[in-house]
Amino acid sequence: MKRRAGRPTQQVAEQKRKNLILVALEEFARVGFHAASLRDIADKAQISSRTLYNHFPDKLSLFEACLEHSGAEIRPEMPDIKGDLHTQLVTYATEMQRQLFSERSTRLSRLIYRESSYFDELRQIARLQFERHQVSPVAAMLEAEGAAPAESHRIAKQFVSMAFGEWQRRLLFGGDPMTQEEMADQATLVTDIFLSGIKSYFS
Repeated sequence: MKRRAGRPTQQVAEQKRKNLILVALEEFARVGFHAASLRDIADKAQISSRTLYNHFPDKLSLFEACLEHSGAEIRPEMPDIKGDLHTQLVTYATEMQRQLFSERSTRLSRLIYRESSYFDELRQIARLQFERHQVSPVAAMLEAEGAAPAESHRIAKQFVSMAFGEWQRRLLFGGDPMTQEEMADQATLVTDIFLSGIKSYFS
């Protein structure tokens, strides 16, 4: 019996939504937030503008969904990070740098740096994604080792700032992406300093 046309199944609807986010990610990364057109995004995703607005009422909510998808995509899976705290932090920092240096992540990061001064909402969305996908995993590692929950988030921010400082420097001032060896060296150096202090690096 031929299936009657009607509302798409949940699986089909979710696949359309995911495809829309991927198309929007590329468009935002390509032309920026301000220049991106919802109509163009809908056309490229092969959906109607009405369908797009059913999922996302405005461009900002679509951009937020894009950053959430991107953040979840690049965040290393916690169950795969094993070993003592030093090993976990090095593994996490190395993998996060590798993901952050990807072409799409680099373009999105430049977009945020470039346009957030004009759109405070972008800055707020980016800050929440940073907290959720980069800081919170480190805070969880610290708490598992006995750090007080009230302090773990604040301490984790310091580690993340140190760990991704070189990535940020190259993003802002130019330079080739780091090699895997450079990422591992950077992650190890930062973790050593973070856990034992800078005095161990003075003779």
